[in-house]
Amino acid sequence: MLALALAASLLAPALPGGARAQGLAPDPGLPAEAPAGPNFAQRNIPAEATAEDGVVARERALTAGRRTAWERLAAEAGAAGRHLSDAQIEGLVDSIVIERERTSPTRYAGRITVNFNPNRARRALGGTAVAGGGGAGGGAAPSGPPRPAPASSTIEAEARYLSLAEWVDLQRRLRAAPDIASVSIVTVAVDAARLRLGLRAPAEAVAGSLQPAGVSLATGPAPGGWRVGIARIN
Repeated sequence: MLALALAASLLAPALPGGARAQGLAPDPGLPAEAPAGPNFAQRNIPAEATAEDGVVARERALTAGRRTAWERLAAEAGAAGRHLSDAQIEGLVDSIVIERERTSPTRYAGRITVNFNPNRARRALGGTAVAGGGGAGGGAAPSGPPRPAPASSTIEAEARYLSLAEWVDLQRRLRAAPDIASVSIVTVAVDAARLRLGLRAPAEAVAGSLQPAGVSLATGPAPGGWRVGIARIN
């Protein structure tokens, strides 16, 4: 028993601060552990809704998913109960990544990752989310991939599609494109929609970068107008 006690006393200083033997005072020379900050990339968020058609169901589901992600982020930051409108929450989001999804004519169900803009989210949280932001002062580096650059310009484009599956696929490709910062639906119908696209590069350059993804972005008949859709092989 004496040998075991001696071995434990020798091993204790080598253990992490939270695992030191009970009764030993922490080393005053070690820096205190920084509190964990809120996670601005909220993963595995449920997004589900039903509606009169699958397009509307998807938009309602993503709106509900953004709100769920915001509520989780606010709770992590100690600001639970801070209410924002759906439009305000959408303005805090840099991007949404579809992890998986199931669609039907009247229902959408999926899991998404919602990437919030740290600076805008902190302001909306009232300055409570001060940890984990990756600012100056030696804080811990944020986890996950670096945050994409914000949009440098915005265009509106008419999207046309032959089916719900094509419409969903078009949105998926646009949201995954590196030069597309945001995709907002202005109006939507059975076979066409009007989209507001936030671009990280000039529109002509974005049109070229979308071609390998099978997306066509071209000027429309109206001055300054654009059309976007799944590229078709003639």
